[in-house]
Amino acid sequence: MKTQAGSFGEVNFSHAQLGDARRTRRLVKTVDLMCRRPGGTLPQKLNAPKDLRAFYRLMNCDEVTHEAILAAHRDVVLKRISQSHSTVLIISDATEMDYTKHESLSELGQIGNGNHRGYIVQNSLAVDAETRNVLGLCNQVLHHRDQVGKKETQAQKRQRESRESLLWLKGVEPLPANWSLVDVCDQGADTFEFLEHEVHRGRRFVIRAAYDRCIFQGHDEPSLRSRSDRRRRKTDTTVSRR
Repeated sequence: MKTQAGSFGEVNFSHAQLGDARRTRRLVKTVDLMCRRPGGTLPQKLNAPKDLRAFYRLMNCDEVTHEAILAAHRDVVLKRISQSHSTVLIISDATEMDYTKHESLSELGQIGNGNHRGYIVQNSLAVDAETRNVLGLCNQVLHHRDQVGKKETQAQKRQRESRESLLWLKGVEPLPANWSLVDVCDQGADTFEFLEHEVHRGRRFVIRAAYDRCIFQGHDEPSLRSRSDRRRRKTDTTVSRR
């Protein structure tokens, strides 16, 4: 995939700071090879043995970190957002990376039902609301669950900086408050902590409700769900079949 500005790898990663220009060139080439075949295993993506070996060498370098690679792409995305003339949606959600079979990795946490190990990955994807063009990842947080004792109290949980509810805040916190953004989040973000952050920063947001909440006085309905149910009934339409 190549444009007038360059290939996907060149546009997003040619300025990555990896301690050696050769590493950056290898990263760009690897990304472009992977773009040709997004699915499949690494040997299928990098079907030339020399490219696969070069990729493994690159990943073994201490300077080639998740943050260093993400930073290069994020710089490009933030520039795109700053130049956008329309509202940008910041769509956040989490997924899991399962490394259960990689027993040599020590910094992993429980995922899934607790029998697997890996990372929770919190992604914040920027999308132009008018054109629907994907601008890229403005943030990505790797998180591993701590082993927490069964006797942890709610007060202790609220004080723990590694709690997963903070991932929603960490995903959008670095973004400037004066940009035209709308945070779009799943129900995991329906916490007073995240809502307080959004309101205090003057951010706009759409969050899938996880809890029923009291709403401001002045409405006929006392709670969020009763109001949404009423509005839903008003918009129901019956279409006759012909």
